[in-house]
Amino acid sequence: MKTLTLLLTATAFGMIVLTMTGCGRGSSGVVVKPGNVALIINHYSGAVDPRVRHAGFNPQPPFSGNQMIEIPTHMRTYTMVKDDTEGAHQGDDSVMVNTLSTNTLHVDCSISYHISFDPEHPEQIVSLYNKYRTQFTDFSNFEEKQLRPAFRQAIVDAFGLKNTSDVMTGNGKKEAAAYALKQLNSRFNPDAVMIDEVRIRAIYPDDATVAALRTRLEAQQNLRLSTLNMQLNTITNQRAILTAEAQAQAAQIRAASLTPRLVKFRHIKDIEIVGVPSGAIINLPTEQTPAAAEKSPSP
Repeated sequence: MKTLTLLLTATAFGMIVLTMTGCGRGSSGVVVKPGNVALIINHYSGAVDPRVRHAGFNPQPPFSGNQMIEIPTHMRTYTMVKDDTEGAHQGDDSVMVNTLSTNTLHVDCSISYHISFDPEHPEQIVSLYNKYRTQFTDFSNFEEKQLRPAFRQAIVDAFGLKNTSDVMTGNGKKEAAAYALKQLNSRFNPDAVMIDEVRIRAIYPDDATVAALRTRLEAQQNLRLSTLNMQLNTITNQRAILTAEAQAQAAQIRAASLTPRLVKFRHIKDIEIVGVPSGAIINLPTEQTPAAAEKSPSP
């Protein structure tokens, strides 16, 4: 009898302790981490409390059956890269894309975003949860099930619009990132998800693409060299034509300046007369008109 009394007393005391502990835990409320807001969802009814909880301590009634779901409003970065020591997933998590040139590339990228919260319009956060309720067991699950596939698809779409040689350049990467950013914001802005930046960090072509790029580069270099040689030949030919024209003009000027007497003198200058030393002066008869020839005495 004494043992039974002690057992009942201990049981009652245990129930009191459990009740007090439960009340204490229930009345302690919830703590929302800095940079987050929280929604309170009732387990029994599934209703969402329209009052958004802010960072810090938020009291809750005991035995309420409420669950808190925190939603980060600070900027987050989701990284998908080939290096297994970095990124949201282990192993090669780069995005495989096909370009307009039908080449396969692997792309390292990071996407920064945040959930926009306006204290004057808390219904936006409530609407976000209601729309993706089944994926919102916690925010990480929402990020994996909803955001990750959209991020990867945006990168695939951006690279699918460009040739391989274009996207491998710095400008090509920027244009692909800008396209993905615009596409993601168009999709998620109505749900208060703001995409701040899309960064294309690295591109890894496969072996077939490397060979194709090398062949294309060699062809471009050969074309540039051929064009340069053609330009040099054109310049050389133009220079030869200008030289010939200048020589012809000089010859015409010289020919126009020669009088008959000067022509005769130059002809005589080139004649070698036997017995006359070089440089000697000789007298030559000048040409006479027919009238002068008649007046001259005959021998």
